[in-house]
Amino acid sequence: MMRQIPEWPDVKPDEFQTRILPRSQPAVLRGLALEWPLVVAARESDDCWLGTLIIHASNLPVDVIRAEPSEEGRFHYSPDGQSLNFVRGQANLALFLGALREHAKSGQPHALAVQGLRADQHLPGFRARHPMPLVPVGTEPRIWIGNASKVATHNDPVDNIAVVVAGRRRFTLFPPESEQDLYLGPSHPTPAGTPVSMVHMTAPDLKLYPRFASALEAGEEAELAPGDAIFIPKDWFHHVEALEPFNMLVNYWWDAGRGTQLSCSATE
Repeated sequence: MMRQIPEWPDVKPDEFQTRILPRSQPAVLRGLALEWPLVVAARESDDCWLGTLIIHASNLPVDVIRAEPSEEGRFHYSPDGQSLNFVRGQANLALFLGALREHAKSGQPHALAVQGLRADQHLPGFRARHPMPLVPVGTEPRIWIGNASKVATHNDPVDNIAVVVAGRRRFTLFPPESEQDLYLGPSHPTPAGTPVSMVHMTAPDLKLYPRFASALEAGEEAELAPGDAIFIPKDWFHHVEALEPFNMLVNYWWDAGRGTQLSCSATE
C-alpha cells in the first residue's frame, strides 16, 4: 500500500511558513477551508453548491474540455500518442454547470472540465469571500470544475496549495527524483502545456512501463474532501483524480523564492 501524505490539522500561517514550507515535502492541510461559503454549500448538497456558483458566475466565456465516455475520465493522448483524446469548446460558466447536471444523469457520461479559471473574473468577489492566508498577498486563486476525471501525472516549477471545494479528489504524488520512472511524454502536443506521464496511473501496464514500479514505491497519496487542502512543493509530480459527478478545486501557484505568484498552464 502506498504511503499516506502526512497531515497537518488546524495549520496557521506562521506554522506553514516555518514548519511546512521549508521542508519541501507534501502536506495535507485537513479542514483548512471548512468555513469557505462554497465549501459550506457543497457540504450541504450538490444543488446548493451548483446554485450558488450559478448565481455568482460571470457571463464570460470559458474553455471547456470533453473526453468520450470510453476514455473513462482520463484526459490524455489518443492510442497513437500523436494527438489528444479530448476536444475543446467554449461556453459560459452557467451553461457549463448545466451540462454537468445533464451528464450526471447518464450512466456513461462524457468527462467535462474547465481548468485554471481566474477566480475573480469568472466568480466576481471570490477572493474576498474565500481568503487564503497561507500564500503570499496577491496570489491569484484559480478554479477547476468538472465531473469524475483523471489528470495525468505532471509537475510544476512552483509551489502549489490546492483546496477541494466540492466532491472528493485523490492525489498521488512522486518526488522529483522519480522523473526517470514516470515515462514522460512529448513536449508537444501536451494536454495542458507541460509533459505528462504516459502511464495510466489507475491501471498501470508494468510490462510496457516496468520502471513505474519504482515510482510507486516512492509515491505518496491522500484523499481529500470538501474543505481539505494539500501543499504540493515545486517539482513534485502529481496525479489528480476527481471522484464525484460534481467536483470543484481552487489552487494557488506561487514562487516561494520570490514570494509572488507565477502563471502556469498545468492541469489539476
